[in-house]
Amino acid sequence: HLSVMVHRQAEKYGDKVALKYRDYETSQWIPITWNKFSQTVRQAANALVALGVEEQRNIGIFSQNKPECLFTDFAAFANRLVTIPLYATSSSAQAQYIINDAQIRFLFVGEQFQYDAAFSAFGFCHSLQKLIIFDRNVVLDPRDKTSIYYDEFLALGKDLPHNDVVEERTARASDEDLANILYTSGTTGRPKGVMLTHLNVLCNVRAVLKHLCPRPHDRWFSFLPLSHTFERTTTYYVGMGMGNAIVFCRSIATLAQDMQLASPNVMMGVPRIYEQICAKILQTLKKQPPLAQRIFHWAVDVGYRNFCRENHLPVDGGAISLLDPFVSGFLDRKVGSVVRRAFGEHPDVYCFVSGGAALNPAVSRILLGLGIRIVQGYGMTEHSPIIAVNKMGAINPNTVGPALPNVQAKLGDGDELLVRGPC
Repeated sequence: HLSVMVHRQAEKYGDKVALKYRDYETSQWIPITWNKFSQTVRQAANALVALGVEEQRNIGIFSQNKPECLFTDFAAFANRLVTIPLYATSSSAQAQYIINDAQIRFLFVGEQFQYDAAFSAFGFCHSLQKLIIFDRNVVLDPRDKTSIYYDEFLALGKDLPHNDVVEERTARASDEDLANILYTSGTTGRPKGVMLTHLNVLCNVRAVLKHLCPRPHDRWFSFLPLSHTFERTTTYYVGMGMGNAIVFCRSIATLAQDMQLASPNVMMGVPRIYEQICAKILQTLKKQPPLAQRIFHWAVDVGYRNFCRENHLPVDGGAISLLDPFVSGFLDRKVGSVVRRAFGEHPDVYCFVSGGAALNPAVSRILLGLGIRIVQGYGMTEHSPIIAVNKMGAINPNTVGPALPNVQAKLGDGDELLVRGPC
């Protein structure tokens, strides 16, 4: 059951950094230790009881990625609640549909945009009772007599270090309890609420680790929305399950700057992000003299051939590839290591995953040739979500890799892909 994950990690890792976020006012990176994380989750769990939230009810989280989203999520799990994340960019009408469909009574909101959209939903959502606001800078509507800020919410549980209600609920928890209802984008009509149990999610986490196993010191970079199952299961549950630190990006607009400062080792992304990174590299290259451009392309060729050797793929290149062992170190110092500094001052790109669509092979070849390990995978919300992903040491950039070990897959009528398993 996910409810115990953060507390077990706190026992193991104590004052090691669990989360990092950028403070808007001071522009400083603020670390949150595992101990602090665990303590805040307990306080939030108590506060949910003080609010009168009954177990196995739905609560909503309508926010961009923030540590408070995680505090609330785990506090909900401790109380056997179901969390329903809404996309931070959802309009008031989109938020209303989900609030009504899931009968959400308590909605946690991030910043001014989400607050305004949520407050305007009150007249159309009869289940909605209270908004709890993460950001203290949000200006409340003068008519709003029920909303409270998150620090006020936490204060409700501050004087309850030992809460029998939370303990009893956690003790009753089952792996068949619903953990999340994740609403799809609605491209085929109204968004559908996909119901995932704790067992579904944890089976997916364990299976992913058979293909991609982060190292104990890795840092994850979180910028895809936690309302999407791809980011949620991987960066959130896999990263936390490994005891890794998660660094929150402020926004897509500050992605390059935050990545430079964070020096992530692991990141989930979509093809568009990697294509933009590659386009920027090539744009810079165009300004270089012809000799530098030739050295760049030589470095990519040699680096890609080395990647193919490491991953047991056919190596093209003819007789010139015989020179690779003698020049690869020089070329990586001149080109690869310079480019990789865009990913941090001391870059160590262990694994950047691409999902959601096929990655352009030309983009993949350039990034892999420069020592930026891109791994493609495939999944869907209903599967928690990973179905297939390449294995470290056996990456084939033209595929999404083999199915996870606990997934059965076959082709049905009309080559429809059919999958089943505990996820």
